[in-house]
Amino acid sequence: MPTVSNAMRERASGAQARGGLLLAVAAVVTCLVAAVFPDEGEAKKKGAPEQKRPNIVMVMTDDQTVESLRAMPIVNKRIAQAGVSFPNSFASFPLCCPSRATMLTGQYPDNHGVRTNQPPNGGYATLVPTEGNAMPVWLQRAGYYTAHIGKYLNGYGASSVDTHVPPGWSEWYGSLDDPDGFIGGTYTMYGYTLNENGSIVHYGSTPDAVDPATYQTDVYAVKAEDFINRRAPKGKPFYLSVAPLAPHGEAMGVCNCAGDNPRAAVRHQGRFASEPVPRPPSFNEADVSDKPAGIQALTPINATQRAAIDDRYRARLESLLAVDEMVGRMVSALKARDELDRTVFIFTSDNGFFHGEHRLRSGKVRHYEESSGVPLIVRGPGVPKGEIRRQLAVNADLAPTILDFADAAPGRTMDGRSLVPLMEDKLLQPGRGILIEGFNNADPDDLLPSYSAVRTDRYVYAETGTDRELYDLRGDPFQLQSLSAVPALDPVEASLDRLLARLTACVGAKPCAARPALKLALKFGRDGKCVSAGIRAKVSGAAVPEVLDARFYANGRAAGGAGSAPFDAKIGAKKLSRSGKNRVTANATMLDGRGVTVKRSAPRACG
Repeated sequence: MPTVSNAMRERASGAQARGGLLLAVAAVVTCLVAAVFPDEGEAKKKGAPEQKRPNIVMVMTDDQTVESLRAMPIVNKRIAQAGVSFPNSFASFPLCCPSRATMLTGQYPDNHGVRTNQPPNGGYATLVPTEGNAMPVWLQRAGYYTAHIGKYLNGYGASSVDTHVPPGWSEWYGSLDDPDGFIGGTYTMYGYTLNENGSIVHYGSTPDAVDPATYQTDVYAVKAEDFINRRAPKGKPFYLSVAPLAPHGEAMGVCNCAGDNPRAAVRHQGRFASEPVPRPPSFNEADVSDKPAGIQALTPINATQRAAIDDRYRARLESLLAVDEMVGRMVSALKARDELDRTVFIFTSDNGFFHGEHRLRSGKVRHYEESSGVPLIVRGPGVPKGEIRRQLAVNADLAPTILDFADAAPGRTMDGRSLVPLMEDKLLQPGRGILIEGFNNADPDDLLPSYSAVRTDRYVYAETGTDRELYDLRGDPFQLQSLSAVPALDPVEASLDRLLARLTACVGAKPCAARPALKLALKFGRDGKCVSAGIRAKVSGAAVPEVLDARFYANGRAAGGAGSAPFDAKIGAKKLSRSGKNRVTANATMLDGRGVTVKRSAPRACG
């Protein structure tokens, strides 16, 4: 099995580094593409150079909750069971355009400047001046053949004569948001328009004319499968970005689609008509007196609103079934071309969505877990199979992770960190907090005050104007009761407040992922070049006063713990290796809820 990047090869050596329904459409698409790219359908020639870096595929859904993954059996079997899942993955600003800009740049919204969905402070136009310095361009420079299919950034393609293809894309099939002269756009499952490599192509007649052959997700699936079939035989690696609309609602007032609920493919309609709708403790929260003023002003959800929430939830689940099938077709195409084991496959979403939690009938934007949490699953060469990493991840990590796999260099100072080390080491605790924030820009999408929040492994701390919220997720995973006014937690809140202040001003991975100043000290006796007895390991450094406990490991196996200072442990000789160097690790838990890993190596044990 090939390794995923030069960085991973260096780490391994010890160096420091880093079906049938659309056959007619498929035939038409293949013929059209072959005419534009006449050499793309050729099989790999005998003796052609084997690609040394992986292909990379990313599927980004729109407004998908982590909970809804349960309705996607193909994604769970072919991606999650074959890779690593990150259940604690978040969007730094849970709103479409800022989140997608973060994915493209590896930067928090404060630094890439896209602060909402609409001009003048957001939308695609805000990124245009710097879009030539983004991930697809960096991948092209590194030798990747790139393609995008589906939704891009809000505001892309506001005119039927807009044939602009963003830089960095070898092939482009981007949906137009509001094409003049044609009713539908990005937000209609039927009757929509794509910019296909500079040519405007309409699909269907109107958003209300249901034509199964032009169902948006299925058309994207055909294009993705066709791309894989053409590119997988090549020696040059590719990056494929596929961004379906589902489960986002359709354009209200444009189509007859039950308000703004997404329409499922005809074959999936009614599949979840009787599906029980989850009612977590946060649903229609009884007491919101601890929440900011905007939440306190919400009235309890009534029966009519509850029914609308249920309809929306079921419609969204049904719309994901076509996405699930699309992933299956892509994986099958890769397998048929003998490229699956040489392909990194990433499945994620731009933000979550509310279904009545904390009395919020719908929407996203806020810092609560239902909105900020997003699915994130990665499979690929060298990635462990069927494992879970509960360490924090953020959408700013997507670009650094993809570049790590591709062995490509960024053109910006990125705020995120590659997740590859977490995939390699299940014990690794990066010791960082995640910045989550929202901005009020007089935008219809921003019906709330600006806020900033920090998520650590244990806590969420948020500031909304003069309101403060502090949630201990260990005992309150549904964020029902803010502990901001509890005097015993004042030191915790003060520590989180300092961390949040640093994050809101950070630029670059080092300050944005800054970890507490800790190190690991080892004491042991030598007999020549080997350890004569056990090892005394101790956590030390300037941040020790905020350490709550420490757990110690020898070569990945538990080797003791300490719940108070001095945070040390004796690692007996029986736990040490006699055939090679010993890796000693300590995982410390900080007052602010961060987990921090410190490591040292020791000689082999004698005997």
